[in-house]
Amino acid sequence: MRRLGPRSWLALAVVSSFLLGITYFVGMFSGGHELDETCASVGRPVDERYRAEHWREPGQWFPLHNKCDADYDLVPAWVNPALVVLTLLIVVCVGAAVWSAATRRKTKTTKNTKTT
Repeated sequence: MRRLGPRSWLALAVVSSFLLGITYFVGMFSGGHELDETCASVGRPVDERYRAEHWREPGQWFPLHNKCDADYDLVPAWVNPALVVLTLLIVVCVGAAVWSAATRRKTKTTKNTKTT
């Protein structure tokens, strides 16, 4: 069984970073330009009292929310779990790349030591 090298792990981390950026973009801009129009297009009126009480939610970094009212969120349900999974994938891939490079280097140095 062939193990992945550091470059493969880093490539996977870069792809995951790209997907993370796209997912975050989708989540951040899911409310559209005009909230009233976007909520009306899905058949939900904007609850101004709810929005006034939870005014920090649309601007927070995580979890992403942009709610018309207490029951309807314009951010798709898959966005926040995808952000968590992709972030963990990036961390694991970078860690695996470092581990792979370290073990590869250790293997090369022990081979060189045995041959001399």
